[in-house]
Order: sequence, then structure tokens, then C-alpha cells
Amino acid sequence: MKHLLLLTFALFLFGIIQAQDVKLKKGKVLVDGVQCMKYDGDLNHVEFETMDGEHTILLKYIRTGVGQNDGLYNKVIFVGKDQSFTTRSYIFTRKNFVKKLISNGVITDCGMDAANIEKFCAKYEENIEESLIRY
Repeated sequence: MKHLLLLTFALFLFGIIQAQDVKLKKGKVLVDGVQCMKYDGDLNHVEFETMDGEHTILLKYIRTGVGQNDGLYNKVIFVGKDQSFTTRSYIFTRKNFVKKLISNGVITDCGMDAANIEKFCAKYEENIEESLIRY
């Protein structure tokens, strides 16, 4: 029993040590206390920028009013990379989105890794907009 408790504690501690601290405050994205990006937006639209002001990612919250969860889905656009995706089953918050970008290697050392953007898009893509009925 003691070994099981010790193992559980060790795994928990390892998870805390490995996790990066992400904070979004006053338009700044802080990773482990270092500002890596800027963000701006409202409840429906968030723009992430590099430190030099280049728009890199758009995160949109879109509600169609029809279907599950009142038709809410996310559209993510990687500006200048010709990559985007839509997802309904995973609704990103701003902070959660940055954490997912880091854990999937899209953001590394406060920079964008273009090689991992395509894999990230493929992982979450659900082609929501193609399945919407247009009137």
C-alpha cells in the first residue's frame, strides 16, 4: 500500500514539474513567466500575435444556433500558413488553446514551429463548415 501511494505521489509530482505555466493577462501570453505572444479580441474572436506584432493565429467562436450545443464550434486559422480547421467536439478557451499549442509542439521556445502546424490541424479537424446546410 505504501508503494502504491508513493508511486501515485511521484507521478503527480512529475506531472506538475513537466507542465508549463501559461497565463494570459492584459493582452500578454506568458509561458513560465516570459512573454511569448500578445493577444487581443472579444468573446467571439481572438487574435494572437508574435512579439513583433505579426498576426499569426485567429481563434473564432462561431454559433449557428442549430444542432448540438446550439451549433457552437471553433475555427482556428494560422495566418500566412494556409492552414485552418474547425472543431465542435473540442471547444478551446484561450488559455487551453495556448497549452495545446505548446504540448503539440506548435509553440516552442516562444516561436512557431511550422512543421507541427499541419499535424495540429489534422488532429482537431472535423470539417464542420462543410457539413453545414447553406440556405
